[in-house]
Amino acid sequence: MLKVRRFAVSAAALLVVVQVAVLLLHYGTDTASVWGDWLDAIAPFVAALVCWLVSRYADSFGKRAWRLVSLSAALAGIGQSLYTYYYDYVHASLGTLWPSDFLVFFWIVPAMMTLFLSVREPHGGLRWLRALDFVQVCILALAVELSQIYVPSRWQAAGQSMQVRALYAGIFFYGLVAVSFVLRGRFSTHRVEKAFFARMSLFLVLYAVVLNVTLKAQSSGHYQQGTWLDSAWTFSYCLLIILPVTWNVREDEPATETLSSTVQLLAVFAPLVIPAIVFPLLLGIAQEQFFCAAALALVSFAAAGGRMFVVQKELLASARELKDNLALLKGITEGTTDAVFVKDREGRYLMINSAGAKFVGKSVAEILGKDDSELFDTGNAVMAADRKVMELGVTQTYEERGTANGISRSYLATKGPYRNAQGEIVGLLGVSRDITERKRAEEEMRQSQQKLRMHFDHTPLGVVEWDLEFRVTNWNPAAERMFGYSRAEALGQHGHFIVPGPFREGVEQVWLDLLHPKVGAQIASRYRFAHNDNITKEGRLISCEWYNTPLVDEAGRVLGVASLVQDLTERVALEDRLRQSQKMEAVGRLAGGIAHDFNNLLTVILGYSQILADGVPSGSRLADSTTQIKSAAERAAGITRQLLAFSRKQVLSPRVINLNDIMLSLDSLLRRLIGEDIEVLTAPANDLGAVRADPGQLEQVIMNLALNARDAMPRGGKLTLETCNVNLDESYAREHLPVEAGRYVMLAVSDSGEGMSEETQSRIFEPFYTTKEVGKGTGLGLSMVYGIVKQSGGYIWVYSEPQRGTTFKIYLPRTDQPAEPNVVEKRPAEVQRGTETILLVEDDPQLRQLSSTVLSHCGYNVLVAASPEEGIAVCQANHRDIRLLVTDVVMPRMNGRQLAEQIVQVCPNLRVLYISGYTNNAIVHYGVLDPGLWFLPKPFSLSALVAKVREVLDAGGGVAS
Repeated sequence: MLKVRRFAVSAAALLVVVQVAVLLLHYGTDTASVWGDWLDAIAPFVAALVCWLVSRYADSFGKRAWRLVSLSAALAGIGQSLYTYYYDYVHASLGTLWPSDFLVFFWIVPAMMTLFLSVREPHGGLRWLRALDFVQVCILALAVELSQIYVPSRWQAAGQSMQVRALYAGIFFYGLVAVSFVLRGRFSTHRVEKAFFARMSLFLVLYAVVLNVTLKAQSSGHYQQGTWLDSAWTFSYCLLIILPVTWNVREDEPATETLSSTVQLLAVFAPLVIPAIVFPLLLGIAQEQFFCAAALALVSFAAAGGRMFVVQKELLASARELKDNLALLKGITEGTTDAVFVKDREGRYLMINSAGAKFVGKSVAEILGKDDSELFDTGNAVMAADRKVMELGVTQTYEERGTANGISRSYLATKGPYRNAQGEIVGLLGVSRDITERKRAEEEMRQSQQKLRMHFDHTPLGVVEWDLEFRVTNWNPAAERMFGYSRAEALGQHGHFIVPGPFREGVEQVWLDLLHPKVGAQIASRYRFAHNDNITKEGRLISCEWYNTPLVDEAGRVLGVASLVQDLTERVALEDRLRQSQKMEAVGRLAGGIAHDFNNLLTVILGYSQILADGVPSGSRLADSTTQIKSAAERAAGITRQLLAFSRKQVLSPRVINLNDIMLSLDSLLRRLIGEDIEVLTAPANDLGAVRADPGQLEQVIMNLALNARDAMPRGGKLTLETCNVNLDESYAREHLPVEAGRYVMLAVSDSGEGMSEETQSRIFEPFYTTKEVGKGTGLGLSMVYGIVKQSGGYIWVYSEPQRGTTFKIYLPRTDQPAEPNVVEKRPAEVQRGTETILLVEDDPQLRQLSSTVLSHCGYNVLVAASPEEGIAVCQANHRDIRLLVTDVVMPRMNGRQLAEQIVQVCPNLRVLYISGYTNNAIVHYGVLDPGLWFLPKPFSLSALVAKVREVLDAGGGVAS
């Protein structure tokens, strides 16, 4: 288009320059006349070319209009060429008829056809109507030509006055054409039509003025060629060259009809007025041009009749189409479940479909003419919203509530202004859909999503969703707490960010399997309770259980993966500790059972060795052998005591003590035992709290830990003992199960020795486990420490690394009671004898025989029973004489406590002495003897037995059982 515009401007400028130059050089001469006439002939052809080129770039209306104008310009160029030939070369008289006179009125006919074009016509539009209109316009032009020019008698009779008639005809015809274009542009409703007819009106007004000025000069007899009047023709045609290239209007705006029905009817039937104009003109030439007049009249009336036929046919087709459209519209409105309605500006219903009538429970006839205030309880609010839509003039969609017949429902309404043909808003169009059920479903869905979100946010399990690229798309608060990453930090992260490097390959393989639905189902089942190691933001390794589920749509496509994750770190640690505790408990029960039987044997060995020693001369070989037997038995008794300490089956004598006193009392002894190459440091805490424990057992704990530390420092080192008050919080308790949070007194024994590996630490408290050489340790020292601490209600932890030393930390519950003073127990210097009757119940035959012999030797009347049942029978037979029951605690079918309870019912004044090498909950709870009971632990010496029996018999107070 730019090239066409440049060509048109250049051509017009060239024509004007040449015209002005010729007039300046040859004004009033024949040369100026010839040059002027040829320039006036060339200019229309250039205009025709430009109009045709512009039509190629224009849309439908512009293409048709500019091509018709191009044809008119070409006809004008032909007419001007013929005029130049006859005037400048043939020199024909102006009073005669020239061939160019035929085109004086006829060349404009194609351009006049644009008056009947419209943007509304698709492409070619009503082709038959345009053809008939073309015929009518041609007949009108021919009628004017014939009536004014081609009547020989008028030329012969009038002479020069005939040119005056041509002037009047030109003024009338071209004035009428120019006015028609002006009015067409004025009343056009589309900007494309306005733009075209405004351009053509400008040209035609100028052309009409130039033509009529020229005809006026010719009719006056003073017309002269080669003057400035010739330049007016060049200027008018140059304007026709320039106007088309200013066309840049696009037909993207939809055509809107705002003309009244009267104006529209006039536009349709206006061409029928042409025969009424043509017929009087033809009557004037009928006498001399009868056949031409008759032929033109017949063609004009035929064209008019044809146009009426075509218009009527189009009207009938439009009526059928309108009827079909109405039927289609009714089918659409009645076939939908939505309410479709039209209201006037006062809100009264002009139209409503059956579905809309059902909304209010009425018929269509009952609704028409009524407004919403008469149909709905909330009608005023609906009408106010309707008025707002009409005021704004914009279609709106919104929700509204309506209550009719006591039923309230929700509607989704789309309402817009209802306009008439002139574009005025005369009412409202609307479509309403009942969305009550949808709103209820949405509310249920919202509540369900809210509950799901609450579960998602508050579930203790981590919830993670992944896309197909293994990137996080959802991350709940539990996952934030578990891995340390906030939701914002986790979203978009690749799954490897919580997977340790060594495990990523395996996790990647599982991920690839999950993306295949069939395999994914098996993988999800196989890994439902799988344990994986993961890494937190702080770099801490945690053990997690993952349950992965592929998210599959109805078509079977995998959209992602949802994962539930649980942190099992604490549970795994607890399970490990539980297994260790169960193992230690099992070993303890085994050790306790062995100690029980072994203690019976040791008691017999010690007893008979004492009897044997009392019966042989001192200094003899038998006396030495007896001493060795007794020494070996006592060492064995020490081992059983350690086993009992580990199994927590020994009887404690707890009292409130201060650990500083125990530690400081052992200071000098420890320094002698440890050796001079080891530095011993004690760090007692100020204001140390008291604990309730057996001081003798705690001394054993400190001694054993100190001796182990000495063995760990063969080349010397430093041993540190320290105490302090500590408060163990919930965090520490969670990390050191089964510790309970609370107040404790800590005793720490540290050395700078060789340290221990993790494997050694895991077994350090097992009985008979030792890292020393064979013959240098029984492996029971730390087991005894573990048992004493546990039986005292405390906890012990070991911290050690190879070549970095070891620290044992013992935590004992702190008490607010003051420490009790140390009481030294007084024992009688010699064996006391008696004559009371004693019932002895012991299931071990050797121990029973030994005990009965010793007590009988001391003057007591001993009744012996081998079982609880036998003991009850003996008691029933001798209940008046028995003063003391000596019974083993652990026996088949009935324990010593149960036996004592039954015997006391027979002998209410009976006293009871329990003997055992293995305690259970019969007389001991948490390692402490029940109040009011007398107990003698195995293995015991004969003197200890005799002394304890006398102590019980001589004790004041009532009977204890």
